[in-house]
Amino acid sequence: MAPERVTIKGTSKGVIVTIGAGNWQNTLRTLAQKLEQKSSFFKGGRVAVSVGDRLLNADEIAAMGELLTEHHMTLWAVRSNAEETRQAAISLGLEAEADTQKTSSRAHKSAMPNTPGGSNEVVTIRRTLRSGQTIETLGNVVIIGDVNPGAQIKAGGYVIIWGRLRGSVIAGAVAPENAFVCALELKPVQLIIGDAIARAPADDRRSKVIPEIAFVQDGQIVAEAWG
Repeated sequence: MAPERVTIKGTSKGVIVTIGAGNWQNTLRTLAQKLEQKSSFFKGGRVAVSVGDRLLNADEIAAMGELLTEHHMTLWAVRSNAEETRQAAISLGLEAEADTQKTSSRAHKSAMPNTPGGSNEVVTIRRTLRSGQTIETLGNVVIIGDVNPGAQIKAGGYVIIWGRLRGSVIAGAVAPENAFVCALELKPVQLIIGDAIARAPADDRRSKVIPEIAFVQDGQIVAEAWG
């Protein structure tokens, strides 16, 4: 499988956009599509773009900056191994540095535990979420309490609910690989993991309630006993 041309990840310092090889205009279109799909997660974010060895001039970098601005984001840095690209970024008033992302990523992984969902950031909520309340994060979420109908969780990675899930959950919005949702009672109004969507059946009268974990398998959300 060919590597993805554009990847977007949220970090505690901002949003990292990694650009692979390919036609620049096609790459910008791909970036626009991804931003539209995840607009609520990245709105207001500061963006550092990692382009590796790609040569970009000031106009090409400016076009990317304008695209990010259209999605309410700000380009502040360009990471590149090409001196010409770094100088073009500096001429636009942006920060520029060598693209050491791959090396630093390997070092980071060796130093940190492998957390499902692709992020080590976890938001822990010790209360029940009531109707109209929303939790939104680029990382992972742990709820110690229930998620009532009308409440919603939006997470970049996984979601763990130590209680009843009867509201809505969007998981894996930023890191769909290995994302999952589990709860002591899994009866969501709507469940989205990555690009897969599932809704609760209209009449779910199971006599026995068991903890369950939901994940994506062959493009569909499946649930099985948790624990």
